[in-house]
Amino acid sequence: MTLPSCFLFLSFIFVTHAFDLSLIQMETGTCPYTVVVMTSCLSPESTRDQISITFGDADGNQVHAERLGGSVKGTGSLGKCSTDTFQVRGQCLTSPVCSLSIKRDGPDGWVPESIEIYAQGSKSVKFDFSKSVPKNTWYGQDHCNTTGPPSSPGLPPPAFPPETPKLPPPPHPRPSAASRGGGDGESAFLAFAIATAVAFAAMVR
Repeated sequence: MTLPSCFLFLSFIFVTHAFDLSLIQMETGTCPYTVVVMTSCLSPESTRDQISITFGDADGNQVHAERLGGSVKGTGSLGKCSTDTFQVRGQCLTSPVCSLSIKRDGPDGWVPESIEIYAQGSKSVKFDFSKSVPKNTWYGQDHCNTTGPPSSPGLPPPAFPPETPKLPPPPHPRPSAASRGGGDGESAFLAFAIATAVAFAAMVR
């Protein structure tokens, strides 16, 4: 076999192998993820706890990593104040990671500081904990339904007190009959006094 023929044959084998790997990945529907675990300084110096995580997106897709191990960076022991990086494979998510749960199985009381998930083609998502997690129970955070601002309930229009009707000004008081009669009485008394004086003058004469 000549050198060019050998080169073409090897190229064909390489391309076929790469195509087979891509086809297998498409069929299985798995994608790689990088998980960065920061252990709190409140955690024990070392731990025998086994840590499993599950993270997912708003479409209900989930990736489950049973008992993190095989750290690609760090010791992988999840010791106090340490940072460990793990590679996991799982279902390909169709939207950004928005939920993460931890399950701690062991006697030492491992305490996470934070867990950050890196997925291909999207920004990393970080979940802060800084507290111990219960034993043998899935515990975590779910922000899948809180991506938008909460909707405000419809409020009724404000109620204003009714306006007080404007009253017309009170009419001027009309003079009473007694007050009207008072003037007539004074005139009659004056006339009587004049008549009496005239009569008395006539008698004197």
